[in-house]
Amino acid sequence: MMTVRRTIRIKAFQALFQLTQNPRLSHEEAITHAIQYSLEDNEEEVENLEALKEILPGENITEQIATDALDYLRDLVSGVSEHRKYIDEQIEERLKDWSIQRLDLVNLLILRIATYELYFHEEINPSIVMNEAIEITKSFNNDKASKFVNGVLQGILDTKEA
Repeated sequence: MMTVRRTIRIKAFQALFQLTQNPRLSHEEAITHAIQYSLEDNEEEVENLEALKEILPGENITEQIATDALDYLRDLVSGVSEHRKYIDEQIEERLKDWSIQRLDLVNLLILRIATYELYFHEEINPSIVMNEAIEITKSFNNDKASKFVNGVLQGILDTKEA
């Protein structure tokens, strides 16, 4: 089931992908591109908040829900970017006979988002973070990749909780 938070995690993934492909983009430009991409082709560009109200799942998406969602999207994109070195170190420590440079970009970006949430959003249940990462990986990659992502995140969680 698509939730508001999953939609935001997917948008964060898309924005981070954009930033990887075009480092000259600002965070806000990448976020705007990710949000606007989901709108119908014939629609004129609208503000991110209004666009989110259209693309978030569920009925009765209020201004507050959309504002909170946009704030969380910005937090994920800026947080992953700001803490990328630390996040990548945590991921690389759990890779067996692999370097982070060998990881598929899709898997790496999903791992970065989930690792950021595990370390910097401890108010979120870790099992939710892991499940979301696995489901998003299945959407953008495959079951084998989702098992890999699960293994890396479980390693991070096991070490973090020890």
